[in-house]
Amino acid sequence: MARVLIIDDNPSILTLLRTFLEHRTPHEVILAEGGKEGMERAVEDPPDLALVDVMMPGIDGYAVVRQLRRDPRTADVGIIILTARGQDVDHEAALQAGADLYLSKPVDMQALADAIETLVGRRNPSSQRTLVLPVLSLKGGIGVTTVATNLAVLLQQVGSTVLWDLSPTSGHAALFLGLEPKIHWGLDLTNSQSDSAPKLLQHRSGLQVLCAPPVPGVFRWLDAESSSALMRQLMTETKFIVIDMPPILDGVTEPLLSEAYRLLLLTGDDPPALQTTLATLKALRKLRSKTLVVYNVRDSNAHFAAEALQRTLRLSHKLQDPVPVDLPYDPYQRAALKRGVPLALARPDSSLTRGLKGLVQRLLIGQT
Repeated sequence: MARVLIIDDNPSILTLLRTFLEHRTPHEVILAEGGKEGMERAVEDPPDLALVDVMMPGIDGYAVVRQLRRDPRTADVGIIILTARGQDVDHEAALQAGADLYLSKPVDMQALADAIETLVGRRNPSSQRTLVLPVLSLKGGIGVTTVATNLAVLLQQVGSTVLWDLSPTSGHAALFLGLEPKIHWGLDLTNSQSDSAPKLLQHRSGLQVLCAPPVPGVFRWLDAESSSALMRQLMTETKFIVIDMPPILDGVTEPLLSEAYRLLLLTGDDPPALQTTLATLKALRKLRSKTLVVYNVRDSNAHFAAEALQRTLRLSHKLQDPVPVDLPYDPYQRAALKRGVPLALARPDSSLTRGLKGLVQRLLIGQT
C-alpha cells in the first residue's frame, strides 16, 4: 500500500478523487487544499505519490512540482500533473517541471488508476501489477505480429513476459520466433481450463509464448469466459503480457482490451489504414486514454512523418499519448523472418529495434 497525496484547490475534486481511489485502490489518500498546504504536507510526511493540479491560486502546480523535486525529502516522490489544459506545450511544461506523468481533465479514472499503479510499482517493484499490452490493427498487413513479437522480446529483457498470439486462424508469432506450436491455447479449451495453467512454449530468450492453433478450423474460437480465464492465469505468472490481437472487435477481444495498461493501435499512411484507424478510435472511444497510436513504416519510400499522421488522424487531448510513435522502415526485417529470429535479437542496433526500444522506454518510464 502506498500513500497518495492529492493537491488541488477545489474541494469537490479532492472529495471525488479520494472517494474513487479509496474504493478502487488499496492506497492511503491524503488531501491538501492548495499548493502551499500541499508542499507543507509533503515535507512533513513525504508520500509515495502526489497528484498535483496546475491551476491553483497563489502557488500553481508547476511551482509545487519544482519545489518537491528540489527538496531532498521529496525529490523521489512520484508526481502526476492534472490539468484542464490539454495542449502539447502544457504537456512539455509538466515534464520540464519534473512530473512523471501528465493527465488532462476531465480525467479518465481508469487511466488515473493505471498511472498510479505504474508509479507506485516503479517505487516498489514488488507491488507492480502485470502490464497488459495489446497490439491491434483492424486492417491487415500493418505489421502487428512483427511489432508484438519484437516488443515482447525486448520486454523480456526487463522482466518476465508472455506473448499471447490470439489469432483464430493460424497465427504467426511462433513462426516469427522459430518455434513449432505443438502446444497452444486451443488445447486449453476444456471444462477444467480455469483450474490449469495455460500451455506455454519457451523461447531461447526466456520469453514465454501462448501460441495460436496452427490449423484453422480445427479448434473452436475462444469465448468470453475462456479468454478471461486465460488472462487471469497469465496475470498471476508474469510481469508483462503482450497480445498479438486479431483484427476483430467482439465479446472475446473487447474485455481483453479493457485490461490494457496501454493499447498499441498500429496504423499506416495509406488511405485504407488511416480510415480504419479513425474508425477504430471511434469504436474504442472508452479506451482513448489508454490508446497509443503507432505508425509502423512498411515501405522504404515512405516519407510520412508522425507529426503529419497526428494532423491526419485529428488526435486530441482525449488520447493520453497524443503524439504517435513512429517506427522506421527496416530492410532487415524480411531476412529475420526467414531465419525465425526476431529482429530485436538478430540486429539489436537496427532501425526498427531502436524504434521499439524507444517505445519500451515510453511505456515504462512514463514519457507520455
